[in-house]
Amino acid sequence: MRSRKIVFALMLCLVSFLANAQYKGQWRAIHAYEWSGSDYLFGMNFTAEYFPAHYLSIAPSYTIFLPATGKASSLDIHARYYLTEKKNQFYGLAGVQHYFYNKEFDNRGKQVVRSLSLGAGGMLKLNESLGFNPEIKYSFSPANRLVLKAGVVYFIN
Repeated sequence: MRSRKIVFALMLCLVSFLANAQYKGQWRAIHAYEWSGSDYLFGMNFTAEYFPAHYLSIAPSYTIFLPATGKASSLDIHARYYLTEKKNQFYGLAGVQHYFYNKEFDNRGKQVVRSLSLGAGGMLKLNESLGFNPEIKYSFSPANRLVLKAGVVYFIN
C-alpha cells in the first residue's frame, strides 16, 4: 500500500512538471526592500523568478544590507508554490539562505551563516505588467531571523 502512494505521488509530480499551463516558462523580476527583525538590518533585494512548472517557481535573490558598520549581504534560493492564480496570488516558500557579513571592528573576518527558511507571500497585480510583492519568511537555526519584504514586480512575459 505504501509503494502505491509513493508511485502515485511521483506520477503527480511528473504530470505537474510536464503540464503546459498558464505560468510555465514565465519570468518575473522583483526589486524589493527587506528588513531583518533580529539584527535590525535594512537592505535592497533583487530577485528573478522562473516557472519551470505550473504553480511552482524557482526564485534566486540577492540582498545588499546597509549595516551601521561593516558589510552584509544575503544570497537566497527559494522554491515557491502558488496557491491561487487570480489577480491576487498567494504562495508558500521554502529554501536556503546564505548570509554573509563582515563586521568592521571584528578580527574574525568574513562570516557565513547558512540556514533553511520558510515563509509566505503574495503577488498583487496592479496591471498587466506591474505588481506589489509582500513577503514574510523565517530563517531557522543558526540564523534565527524573521525577514519582512515589500517589493515591486515586473511581469516579463
